[in-house]
Amino acid sequence: MKSSWSRPLPLAFALVAALAGPATITAADAHEVLVYPTIEDGSNMHWLAINPLQYDIAYLGDSLSADVLSGPGTTELTTRPKAGDRLQGIAWRKMHFPPSVAGPSMANLFLVCNHEFNFAITCCVAYIYSPVDHPTAIFSGSADDGLKVVINGKKLWSNQIQRSPTYDSDQFPAPLLKGWNTVVLTIDQAIGGHIVCARFLDNGQPIKDLEIALDPPTADAVRHPADAYNQEALTLVKDADADGAAGKLTDAITGYDQVLTKYPLSDIAPRAEYAKAMAYYNPAGTKSLGDAQKAVPVLKALLDTYSQDLLAEYALIDLATIQETALKDAGAAQATYRSMEERYPDSSLLAKAGVAIARLLAASGKYEDSVLAYRKVLGKYPQSDEVMNATIGIGDTEILAGDKAKATAQYQSAMAMAQEWHDNKYGIDVGKQAWLQGLIDALRQKLQ
Repeated sequence: MKSSWSRPLPLAFALVAALAGPATITAADAHEVLVYPTIEDGSNMHWLAINPLQYDIAYLGDSLSADVLSGPGTTELTTRPKAGDRLQGIAWRKMHFPPSVAGPSMANLFLVCNHEFNFAITCCVAYIYSPVDHPTAIFSGSADDGLKVVINGKKLWSNQIQRSPTYDSDQFPAPLLKGWNTVVLTIDQAIGGHIVCARFLDNGQPIKDLEIALDPPTADAVRHPADAYNQEALTLVKDADADGAAGKLTDAITGYDQVLTKYPLSDIAPRAEYAKAMAYYNPAGTKSLGDAQKAVPVLKALLDTYSQDLLAEYALIDLATIQETALKDAGAAQATYRSMEERYPDSSLLAKAGVAIARLLAASGKYEDSVLAYRKVLGKYPQSDEVMNATIGIGDTEILAGDKAKATAQYQSAMAMAQEWHDNKYGIDVGKQAWLQGLIDALRQKLQ
């Protein structure tokens, strides 16, 4: 990697500088944030990221001319996103990129959405704290493919190109202010790999004392070094877990509350919230205090506060299950299950929620709607195990509707599917085979 900047600025730099001011701090911005260090060479591997954003069709071939962040009240010059904010139906995610096979400072942007794509856009944002002014700082980075950079509300760089990334190939003056600086990267993806690397240099040397936040901060936000903060939270969670394992559930809840009060920003805080809810009431039947009424607001708090954590998706399903089974509130349960598709459109639990909706519709006598809901699961999630439950569920609905012939045909189809999965799809998975054998035995009873 190059350690200094020695070549002249390309003419493009002079043409793309803009005079817009930085985004305005709002009341929603965080008064406390976790901050992460750069790695040894000064590169930032922590980004708030979103992809794949679609090209504006008018800019095909010159995607970086488009403002893909334009929306109600925001542009690429004024954007100030936080995790969970949505654009084109996709949520911004906090990403802590590991080194990639392309290089230790290069972030593999396909990890943001967990799949590869072509002809689309990734955007990355970081709120970077500098302890001093760096009026002569230089942005130094590269991308696969093109790269556009906006810093503190000014578009400083645009390089529309198809390439593999090389360290420090894009360099330009990028003054950093003492305090917080907002950095916005737009990375074009044509075909092939999709990578970005970025750091700041001053007098030819990496700036290594920058701190990166992934929540939009207030100007005087308290900065908590992430490693120490998370470790302290983890210690408390382990103590609470030990109390729970020993059957001291009230003590465990007190311990989880300590984490949520002292370390609400920690990576482990969502697990503390979830464990607290399960200590009150666990719909799977695991030992708990059996208090469903107290579990509900805790799960709702997790959904409100940590909405983009993976555990929030499970919390939503558990909340609906508690509403359905413990509180006997079918209307609230169905509304909660239905909210899954809007809140988590990419969730692996969508099929499970769909089956639950169909089951509730059948229980309320809406048989045609129930069958349609089951068939929606079959059509949208053909690789999910919930296909089996949906197939059986249609048969159960036909029984409720009084059509035994249709139910029999459905059960026979489910029996054949279960046997095929048992023998082939899950031929070496003992747990799945046991589940399928149980279904086969139950279906035999239904067919008698």
